[in-house]
Amino acid sequence: MRLGRLVVLVAMAALAVAVTASAGPSSHAAATAITPAPAFTAQDLAANPGDNWIQTGGNTANQRYSSLSQINTANVSGLTQSWMTHLDGSGATAKYSQEATPLVYNGVMYVVTGNDDVFALDATTGAHLWTYLSHTNQSNATVCCGWDARGVALGDGKVFVAQLDGSLVALDQTTGNVVWSTKNVTWQDGQTMTMSPTYYNGMVFVGVSGAEFGARGSETAYDATTGNRIWRFYTIPAPGEIGFGTWPNNLEWMHGGGTIWNNPSIDPTTNTMVFTTGNADLWSGRGPGNNLFTSSFVSVDVSTGTYKWHYQVVHHDIWDYDCPSPTVQFDVVQGPVVKHGVAEACKTGWVYELNRDNGQPLIPGNIVEKKVPQDAFQHTAKTQPYVQSESLVPQCARKATFKGDSPAGTPYRVGCIFTPYNQKTYAAFAPTALGGNNWAPMSYSPATHAVYSCQTKTEMALGAVPTALRKPYVGGEGYTNVGFGKLVSYGGTITAVDVNTNKHLWQLSTTPTGTCYGGSSTTAGGLLLLGTLDGNFHALDAATGKSLWTKKLAYGADAPPISYAVNGKQYIAILAGGSLLGSAKGSAPHGDGVYVFALNG
Repeated sequence: MRLGRLVVLVAMAALAVAVTASAGPSSHAAATAITPAPAFTAQDLAANPGDNWIQTGGNTANQRYSSLSQINTANVSGLTQSWMTHLDGSGATAKYSQEATPLVYNGVMYVVTGNDDVFALDATTGAHLWTYLSHTNQSNATVCCGWDARGVALGDGKVFVAQLDGSLVALDQTTGNVVWSTKNVTWQDGQTMTMSPTYYNGMVFVGVSGAEFGARGSETAYDATTGNRIWRFYTIPAPGEIGFGTWPNNLEWMHGGGTIWNNPSIDPTTNTMVFTTGNADLWSGRGPGNNLFTSSFVSVDVSTGTYKWHYQVVHHDIWDYDCPSPTVQFDVVQGPVVKHGVAEACKTGWVYELNRDNGQPLIPGNIVEKKVPQDAFQHTAKTQPYVQSESLVPQCARKATFKGDSPAGTPYRVGCIFTPYNQKTYAAFAPTALGGNNWAPMSYSPATHAVYSCQTKTEMALGAVPTALRKPYVGGEGYTNVGFGKLVSYGGTITAVDVNTNKHLWQLSTTPTGTCYGGSSTTAGGLLLLGTLDGNFHALDAATGKSLWTKKLAYGADAPPISYAVNGKQYIAILAGGSLLGSAKGSAPHGDGVYVFALNG
């Protein structure tokens, strides 16, 4: 799950339906000619973005690294606002999270809001060229953790959007008209889509979001021309498939979670896709077993969806310690050997680095299995993978937070990561379902050989609800079997991690509202770009973490920034509109702003 269930239930109960939309493009007059994108080659998509930013993650490796250097550490203090536009109020109320990465191709920007409305904008002026209104069903009651969309995909003259109602839609890039639409999942069964689609090799890939509603996770490939399904890989194996023996009964594997919250990374040289999966459902009271492939890295063949390898970061997850952000690929030199890495920062507070060729730890001895506290009711795993590098946030709850009795009428058991809870005892632990790293994408810089992770300092308490598994399962109903005690967020960190050693290069501590909840990007100009919940947009020195430039925006800056160029001029852009998480005191308001900055002259 992407946010702690307590936060979601309380917040969603107070929100009103506020947006009405109708399918099809609006009547905005096109002032700029739109050049249809080609069927991008693997080489096009693997390249670092320059003038164009054509993928959510920047390239197939999800590095979010711009090769542009016109704006750099020496002159970034001179950035001024080039333009700002509103997105017609779409996704601007409290139930929404504006978390999309804009795409730019040949001077046109494509951006989606939390209501799945897509806008084509002139990338030099912000003028609206066309608008697609999604007509998303406002009665959808199974969206987990805020209404949001993380971005669109682009290729072969189409813009692809994954909608909260479970539809994958292809739009004509020049008009915004629907070319085709197909149903990937149904929200009534607790399955939605918040991730950005991924365009590659004539296919479009989407996962399935949603947990705590009994969803069964999957990654699916569709033909980009026709919308026909090509393959589907279920993250919860069926009888006879690899990993099925890690589930004790049919009721559990059929509704076992393992959802996919974000877009995968792809290695074109081996035709390999790597993504990570969500926690297991139910949270509490499952039978024995590690529950593959939940809370795991998973690798499949891009063309066929055939399983290649997996690495489970949390066995038999009862804490919602999954990995909902995108995997990032890179290469490292270890002695005479070049190793192919893939990494992700997860809710546990660690960055996991694996060899993307085989799924084993990239650095020998850096991840080891250690014994953990046990609980018979929970059938806890005897060991858990421990990253030997320093965590990015605290991994023990503070006793001062959990004084007094828990909701069970008994004292809290105050512990650290992997502390189990049961029907009689509420256990407090850290980090939590909020993270560590929640969904915020990491970025990577080849100049520093570092990944950059935004993390949150959190602690919470859970107790098991003394009920049996629901029989039969009812689609769309809550599916946790836990009670929530206190949930506290008390700051965050921004950390540069050397991928060669998995050690910190530098780390900054932030206030609760100064957390970079939306992730970051880096540039060849030596910049680390990120927004924060309080509505500030920052440029830091990627090598040192030194603050070089800050701009206050009208809304929460909770989406990843990008950089692009038109006619030789470099721009830096971010969608600002707040998030469901950003309703905390001191956070910036919700809204619908796209902000773009450049140097004068």
